Amino acid sequence: MSRNAQSQMSLKSGKKSVSLEEIVSIRPPIATDSYAPVSHGQLIEIVKMQADKQLEGYEFVDEHYGLSPKIGENKGAKLFGVLSYKSKFDSKIALSIGLRNSYDQSLAVGVCMGAKVFVCDNLMFSGDIRVTRKHTGDVLLDVEEMITTSMEIAPVRHRDLLRDAEKMKQFDVLDNDQAYAVLGMAYGRGILKPRQLLGAKQAWQNPPQEDFKDRNLWSLYNAMTEALKTSTHRDVLESHSQAHSLIMNQGIELISNVSEGDSL
Repeated sequence: MSRNAQSQMSLKSGKKSVSLEEIVSIRPPIATDSYAPVSHGQLIEIVKMQADKQLEGYEFVDEHYGLSPKIGENKGAKLFGVLSYKSKFDSKIALSIGLRNSYDQSLAVGVCMGAKVFVCDNLMFSGDIRVTRKHTGDVLLDVEEMITTSMEIAPVRHRDLLRDAEKMKQFDVLDNDQAYAVLGMAYGRGILKPRQLLGAKQAWQNPPQEDFKDRNLWSLYNAMTEALKTSTHRDVLESHSQAHSLIMNQGIELISNVSEGDSL
């Protein structure tokens, strides 16, 4: 597994990615009249197969997965993962496909698509492509059809995300108080936990990457996603989607108002 995969796995609670061999070694439960399991391995295989067919102009880069819980009778009942594909449109921001599954009926099968910023291995999810399906009936067939449809529009949505990144760069954050107002909003809305709020503040004040030393919304967004690396497997995609929405809406609005002379 590549360095990128191992590094990005840190944003799923700091634990190392599990191997495909470990994933497929965990047997799915037996189907019943009301429950139709999808094996973790099947879900990964479908995503990879459809990506190979549909993502023209993209090259597979890496994959990383987490299983929960780690021990006990229910070990590995929940799967979370992200696969990344490099685009010919942008070498620094990849198309990423997030997936989840469960053997204990706690999570529906789910797939969403977003982006990964290579320079810092941060995720950038807008949440506009997200499909889920309960483990009932012809779940495997339905999931494959939904993934196929999503893959058809994924490149267009990915280019939208690239444009979002460029738009964020156009909004200068004139002083720290503006940044703190956005971070405080993220904390108040439950996007950033208390420790993540502190982490985002530190990443804003002292950017861990040279690319984010510019004082603009793009750098502030990446300070937030840097802090969100400590999110749990279950929360990571939702929290990144919420962060993206906050910056693109309230963040731009707040910075625009201040730039026009309004006070915080």
